[in-house]
Amino acid sequence: MLSAEIIAIGSELLTPRFKDTNSFYLTEQLNSIGIPVVMKTIVGDDESYLEHAVRGSLDRTPILITIGGLGPTEDDVTRKVVARVLQRQLVLNDEIVARLQRRFKARGVEMPANNARQALVPTGADILENNQGTAPGLWISNERNHVILLPGPPSELKPMFEASCLPRLHEMAGGVALARCVFRTACLPESTLDARIAPIYTRYKNIETTLLAKPGQVDVRLTARGKNKEEAEKLVHELGDLIDHELDEFIFARSEESLEEVVGMYLVMKGATISVAESCTGGMVAQRLTSVPGSSRYFMSGVVC
Repeated sequence: MLSAEIIAIGSELLTPRFKDTNSFYLTEQLNSIGIPVVMKTIVGDDESYLEHAVRGSLDRTPILITIGGLGPTEDDVTRKVVARVLQRQLVLNDEIVARLQRRFKARGVEMPANNARQALVPTGADILENNQGTAPGLWISNERNHVILLPGPPSELKPMFEASCLPRLHEMAGGVALARCVFRTACLPESTLDARIAPIYTRYKNIETTLLAKPGQVDVRLTARGKNKEEAEKLVHELGDLIDHELDEFIFARSEESLEEVVGMYLVMKGATISVAESCTGGMVAQRLTSVPGSSRYFMSGVVC
């Protein structure tokens, strides 16, 4: 089975002010075609650390996706590092230069000389067109690995990945189909819950079972892989029925609804209303109940003592 790693590049991603949302997006897209992401690394704008990360990834996994570092400035080093690791020469691509010049001319400004760096392409690389910005993406393959270089801005990364990468990766994955389901539980500790269902889910080797503990609840997520959608759904429903029966009264949702959404749904179904008086909670119960759109139909009032 194919697997992938992601390296997000940029010193700003190592600060608390910036969040790497691109990796979450890519992980979701890759999982949807049956390619799990087994590791994610964040590296600052440092050639030596990036080279170390790239070499390690290529030793472990067949697919590496890098995010960022394709701009025109001195600290945009992704092309240079990947070319060095793969022992490829960087060559100026005249077509990319011409496209960049046309883009700047359309804005009525002259292209800065350093933007020509974005036209440097490792020998043998496929160029991924960027219709939203100046930095083209790159796809470089050898006998062991596929390395995909994507720009950092989400508005450029997402359309490029969906148009130029996702169909190709789906074909490489052999058209694997996925089916998923989730059970949301309450009033049962994670360790106790796992002890009850582990003898069941460990029998299903083609289904990934993950437990995610949150304050007041534990989610059980099932992901089945099959040759087609029907096979995957059959597997996930078969295991899901067994887990449903085992956990039964501890399950409050069989989809992504929150506990407060489920409470609100039942209040509406019963034609009931609710008021709360809280002490030492700072109004948390009322806040959660009223966070649901339409909660004014059943939430009457709240008092914090």
